[in-house]
Amino acid sequence: MPALKRPTFARPACIFLLVASAACGSSRPPGPVPTPITRKATPEEELTLIRADSEMFAAIVRLQQAGSDDEEDYPRRLERLKYDWRPYGTRTGYPDVFAGVQGIDPTLSFARARESVMGDLTDIRKAILKKAGVKAGPPVAYSQCAGVRVPVPPPARGRARAKQVDVHAGCPKTLEYYVTVGLPVHGQPEGLWNARDTRGRRVALQGDVWTALVDEHSAGPDGWSWSRYAWLFRRRGNDGLELAATILIQVIE
Repeated sequence: MPALKRPTFARPACIFLLVASAACGSSRPPGPVPTPITRKATPEEELTLIRADSEMFAAIVRLQQAGSDDEEDYPRRLERLKYDWRPYGTRTGYPDVFAGVQGIDPTLSFARARESVMGDLTDIRKAILKKAGVKAGPPVAYSQCAGVRVPVPPPARGRARAKQVDVHAGCPKTLEYYVTVGLPVHGQPEGLWNARDTRGRRVALQGDVWTALVDEHSAGPDGWSWSRYAWLFRRRGNDGLELAATILIQVIE
């Protein structure tokens, strides 16, 4: 799990891992399993990374804005939404700890870029958000705000009139969201091969496929929650990227 700047929580969260069971026993995608690239990126590779990230980030922002109003559907149109322009919400633009899904490491697709290049990449993301009219910035920290599934603790023993602890006392009064988007990964990661998407379909994509991790954080009167999705795009000719599937990987509440 990447060390994102999330709200400060009062109690440990409930964690639900979804992909491991969904993909168990599934066949692997064709071809050898790639290994992470350890060398530094060439200028040409850095330019390719910026182009791929800009195209995918713009597509995600556009699709989220045009999302459904149905809470059961995904992607949803979110009110009081803010995007963190930094990939994974980290200072370096790389995850501090890679996701627990085989093949999701972004260095499988691109060698590690220089800090100045990551600065250019985030500047383009800022410009995309500004053009789309989406609020940008890092998340707000809320003290004394527990997850939505954290139960109310019982009164202290021996104190009949002890004041009950409100684990959500520090939560915002209105539900708000912020989103982080990871770097592009070329192909469908092996750990997601044949997994079920948010519509219940098995996903095994061929062709020019790209994947990004999209983390959706929410905080409101009833507590906070965090969901991680994989967005899979497929390129069809010269028509750009088309969203092919979204897979829920993990939920923490």
